[in-house]
Amino acid sequence: MSKFLKLSAVYALAKNIEFDVVIQGELRDIVKLMSNLGYDGIELNIQDPFHVDIVSLMGIIEESNLSVAAISTGLSYLTYGYSLSSPNEELRGNAIKFFKKYIELSVDLNSRKVVIGLARGKCNQGIDCDKAKELLRRSLEVLNDYAKQYDVILVFEPLNRYETKLVNRLNEAIEMIKDLSNVKILLDTFHTLLEERNVYDAIEYAGPYLGHVHVADSNRLAPGLGMIDWERVIYRLLKVGYRGYLSVEARTEPSFKDMLAISARTLKPLLI
Repeated sequence: MSKFLKLSAVYALAKNIEFDVVIQGELRDIVKLMSNLGYDGIELNIQDPFHVDIVSLMGIIEESNLSVAAISTGLSYLTYGYSLSSPNEELRGNAIKFFKKYIELSVDLNSRKVVIGLARGKCNQGIDCDKAKELLRRSLEVLNDYAKQYDVILVFEPLNRYETKLVNRLNEAIEMIKDLSNVKILLDTFHTLLEERNVYDAIEYAGPYLGHVHVADSNRLAPGLGMIDWERVIYRLLKVGYRGYLSVEARTEPSFKDMLAISARTLKPLLI
């Protein structure tokens, strides 16, 4: 594999959830499969950071010579409704408590990278978008200071307009985080394709702020099953100096095993 770019995929550390872009199943079997396919790491989407058996979890992952690429947090929003922009002070306060724990957990799991995606919340549902942005910014300032203490990077993900109306475009996201020392941008190729003129130029635009990358094809299937030119994606990432994981977050069709195999078959030859 490239000494610059590594391959991972997003796994849900929870059972029986309705979220079709994360891998679900027995972790020990999944990390063994990922290792055999040539993956370097696994991104853990963790529902509740206060209830994680760190020793057992790391033992299973390290048995297969994988690393933890990042900590994802969307399940906390889907399960508990905690968001960093909630007008409800209790819910927003709980979200901040969760994220502080995620930051600590990322150190324990040797990742030091925490994703802010769905847990940023929504607007136009009882709260004005400008007000939601203000609340989100305040939360990010608090978490930036906390992350700095632990040498952890928070990666903020612009999401497409069909999932939230709160920060969809890269320019909005960069404006939100540009002066926060420990917050970077997470670029997801699927969301980017929906919101920007093209994903390749968007990578260059985001380059100075880029902290993590999620990959899925134009139809949100595994890379290789849509219209994205992955050679161009890799070239642009290397051109802007990105050094990190490409973390597959794609629909697990026809099965997560197929999704992992197709993604590896598409991307691994480009990372050598």
